[in-house]
Amino acid sequence: MARISKIPFRDTNHGTFEEEWGYHKKISEWWYSTGYFTDENDKMYSFQFTIVRAHVAGLDPFIIMMALTDFESGEHYYFQKAQATARSVFIDDKTAQYGNVIKVVKGTTGMTFTGRHKDFSLDLELDYGKGAFWNCDNGVLKMGTADTDETTFYYSYTNMPTTGTMTLKGTEHKVKGKSWFDKQGGPFKLLKPRTHWEWFSLRFFDDEEMMLFSFPQGDYRDGTFIPRDGEARRLNEYTIKPLEFIDVEGIKFSSGWDITVPGLKEEHYTIKPIINGQMNIGYFELLAEVLNDSNERAGFCFVELLPGPYNEKFAIQLFKSTG
Repeated sequence: MARISKIPFRDTNHGTFEEEWGYHKKISEWWYSTGYFTDENDKMYSFQFTIVRAHVAGLDPFIIMMALTDFESGEHYYFQKAQATARSVFIDDKTAQYGNVIKVVKGTTGMTFTGRHKDFSLDLELDYGKGAFWNCDNGVLKMGTADTDETTFYYSYTNMPTTGTMTLKGTEHKVKGKSWFDKQGGPFKLLKPRTHWEWFSLRFFDDEEMMLFSFPQGDYRDGTFIPRDGEARRLNEYTIKPLEFIDVEGIKFSSGWDITVPGLKEEHYTIKPIINGQMNIGYFELLAEVLNDSNERAGFCFVELLPGPYNEKFAIQLFKSTG
């Protein structure tokens, strides 16, 4: 299956969203989606799928991850696999696929996602909704410091109405919710602590979003505000203050955050984890609630934390597999 069409990397002179979907030469990149939905009984779940191509020391290993979390039971189901080659990977100008486990296909009005796991399956339609937006500086994000020449191109579909079916332990459910999709990649040093980030995707209930990309080890940040109607705008005048720290498999991560965005929306929010996060291959991920100063839930936020910000030394078990 490992058929891959390669295209050149471009950052400041990148192409369209469609042109930058594919597999680029000599970079690390990922196709990544997170979302939440409820079933017909109003039970809430979150899901994610990721196909990562890591360009390290001239090699191109792949990392494949998929997860489903049941917020009522607290159960977390996941698939994780890392491999040294592109075996079972298929990528062209509309599709990203790993075997029969993950398949995402771009269509005219949205994406289709199918996921297969021993405990669950997902068949979802992700409508394009508000469409795609270039993040940060017209789609260019510097990785670690403002003066680095290590960059990524980065775009997101931040508000994707999602419908479909979930089969969990043999029982099929109709589901409805929201998803967010990222395509990002560049020639930065993936294993260097200074390039590691904390990522916050705030999904407000009023159909506005913020993408905040933070590098606490160097006090650098960049992001995007996507209003309900109108053009996305660059957002880098904000502060993120960790409320506490936790230890996960011997790695220190922040947990719970105060976020201040002067002059934008309610300006101050608390990001509070809803459930224990999941240690994926190389990073920690969780779903949180966005609380305003009246302690009202204003939205949800997926958080992705890499080990570099608070750990000078860490070990990524790159070729472990689970699920």
